[in-house]
Amino acid sequence: MEGAETGFKESKKIDYHVLSKVEQRGILVGVLLGEGRRSQNNFFILNSSKLESYILYKKEVLETITRRPVSLQRVQGKEGEELIRIEPKLIPLTRVLVKKLYRGGTKTITRKFLNLLTPQGIAIWFIDRGSKSFKKKNGKVHALEISLNTYLSKEESEIIVSYFSDVWGFKWGLSKSHETYRLRMGTKEGKRFLSFIHPYVHESMLYKIQTSLNTTATT
Repeated sequence: MEGAETGFKESKKIDYHVLSKVEQRGILVGVLLGEGRRSQNNFFILNSSKLESYILYKKEVLETITRRPVSLQRVQGKEGEELIRIEPKLIPLTRVLVKKLYRGGTKTITRKFLNLLTPQGIAIWFIDRGSKSFKKKNGKVHALEISLNTYLSKEESEIIVSYFSDVWGFKWGLSKSHETYRLRMGTKEGKRFLSFIHPYVHESMLYKIQTSLNTTATT
């Protein structure tokens, strides 16, 4: 039976309370590539309160990994909007990963770092940084396009493209945006990729991977 919201067959959700060390590391890598923001040797996440369910889910996952409470603060943004900030307690694994990603103090994407990803981490990365759109022709939706909005240099973007191709068999293309690049997929490959991450996406964010072409929504 297909889910009403996603168009995907229902599948068992991963139990984040029985994660292996490899899975824990993969999730942290996905968070750091997504909405994770560096704070010295650690990181924090800052999102709109409109995404509260997703933020609380991340908080729970991070507490499972660190085995310590994750701080949560409600703060006001520059435009007066309510934001939620969460920050996990620093653990040795986080310190190592932050050092690997921020080489010389600058965020640098390397194949070695990407190789630490797991499907769970990839799902978080896409939900944080990905988007989809439905293309119209003669007033009718005829295609799906998904993007991983990395906005990196061409060299780093090509490293990501090679990683997905070599490790997972997914073919991304590049789309230039000013002086940076992001990754892009068309309908067939996009559906295949979204099906791949579907089991690891929190229910509050399933709309981001919904693939029905009977809607004109863009996320």
